[in-house]
Amino acid sequence: MAASKSPACRSLPVPPLALVPRMSPSRGPCRAAGSRWAPAVHSRLALLVPLVLSLPGAAAGKASQSFHPNCAAKKQCNRPLEERDPMLHEVPSSLEGQVPKGHLKPLGHADFADSWAGEVDVVEDMDPETFWTKYWPKKPFVLKGFAKRSQAFTKWKDDEYFLEHFGEFKAKCEPKNEDRLTDYCGQVKHGQKINCGKDIIPYTETHMRLKKFLPHYKDKDWDKYVITQMPDAMGSDYVLPNFHSCGKRDPDDPGPEGGGRWMTQMYENNFWLSFNDGNNFSTSVIHFDMNHQIMCQFDGKKEWIMWDMQSESKKIPMWSNYYKAKNHEAQGSDDSPIDGERVDLERWPAMKDAKWFNATLEAGDCLYTPAFLLHYVRSYGRNVAGMSMFQREERFDPKCNGEAVGEPQTLDKYDVLWSFPEEDKSLLGWNLVKMGFPNWKRSMLWPLVKRARKHKDKKLMKKEFVQHMKGLVQREGLKKAGARIDAAWKAMDEDGDGLVEAWRLFRSRELRFIFKDVAVQMEGGRGNQEEDVEVNRFDLQGSTEERKLEL
Repeated sequence: MAASKSPACRSLPVPPLALVPRMSPSRGPCRAAGSRWAPAVHSRLALLVPLVLSLPGAAAGKASQSFHPNCAAKKQCNRPLEERDPMLHEVPSSLEGQVPKGHLKPLGHADFADSWAGEVDVVEDMDPETFWTKYWPKKPFVLKGFAKRSQAFTKWKDDEYFLEHFGEFKAKCEPKNEDRLTDYCGQVKHGQKINCGKDIIPYTETHMRLKKFLPHYKDKDWDKYVITQMPDAMGSDYVLPNFHSCGKRDPDDPGPEGGGRWMTQMYENNFWLSFNDGNNFSTSVIHFDMNHQIMCQFDGKKEWIMWDMQSESKKIPMWSNYYKAKNHEAQGSDDSPIDGERVDLERWPAMKDAKWFNATLEAGDCLYTPAFLLHYVRSYGRNVAGMSMFQREERFDPKCNGEAVGEPQTLDKYDVLWSFPEEDKSLLGWNLVKMGFPNWKRSMLWPLVKRARKHKDKKLMKKEFVQHMKGLVQREGLKKAGARIDAAWKAMDEDGDGLVEAWRLFRSRELRFIFKDVAVQMEGGRGNQEEDVEVNRFDLQGSTEERKLEL
């Protein structure tokens, strides 16, 4: 990508605020940490018991209120405003003049014009210095037309191509209109337990091969879309922008094999595929994620509504209040109880003043979404997108790790912490969709490298290596790892002198495999990802229900 010190921001017209009716979505990426990023969707929810509304932006004087599933999840508001039942958005006569303008209207409606802060920057180009000094870590932007450089822009428009090349890969599927309310059943939030009714429908997750998904996903009654870890085989079709290059690497980290140290360490790659007939759209919930994300749109359109948490968090209720504006950090991803298609300003009056901005992501565009950026998304048509993430701990190295920034490369050229199905069938995480899993490199490999550097010759001794590794696997419950630890050392200690240089730790395949298995074990092992089984998950409650799909 050509380097220009300042991006060419285009002047954009004011959006059609009558609903900006088509503002789009898909859940971006990683919900927690890289996080469990996955949108969830529920359909119908029973009344939730009284919750003390001490959330930010809540109306005073109301000790308790019930909660309902969102309007889009009930399939009442998954279409433009003019095609909905007007009664859904009509202010009761008893509240006329008592509630703020915008009550029961969708996000992006003209009634929210007073709090609109404009569209995000749309640029034709972006270089690393400008990105790291002017946009990272909080400011999103659209990179117009960049996704057209990828073969995916043409090839991924063809379902037959998907079927032939990727049909055998397993994918995680969820309902098209997300509702996370069931995450909080049985939990204590803001002073009171949330009890869910018997007719509640939980977050539904299904794993199936793409070849089973593709014949159904355009059917009207098929309420599922793919939101999954991207198979590695797709990486060669997908050119990643290089504006995020020059993330600081450890001095002994050689970077990806066949690549270079100028390439920033990537965390996880995700893939979206959905079909929305007519004017219908799929929706996310209002949420933020834990990682920096680069999404490229290859078919269809997404419209995003966004809020800066650091300046607006006091006006917007969040379920868990994980975000702390003082240091711009959070202990995990979080959702808002606000219904994006039917904003309740009687309950949350401060929401009317929350400054929002928006972006339209058309086929051929890419979008940088910073960690902790609160957002709501609507997706239209046959919708295909890819996303690559890097973690918020990455920092800019103005010297680019001693190398010149290279031309944009395909995803398969990068070193990505988590692969799918995985590097080898022997791994515990083989064919496991791993979204939001731990950063094994930072938490497990780096401590070993630091041990090596304590010595004058900066070499690690076998005794301390074995001691460290055995302590790690025993602590995390990884069984039968002793022989693997010995084999990893032997492969690194080529001259047999009992010492290993730090750079060899970064290059060791055997060591990497152990760390990956430990990280998967930390996440509960293989879990339940049986194919063609629909799993109803009550995430925070920790219970599930299953039913077999007949496909």
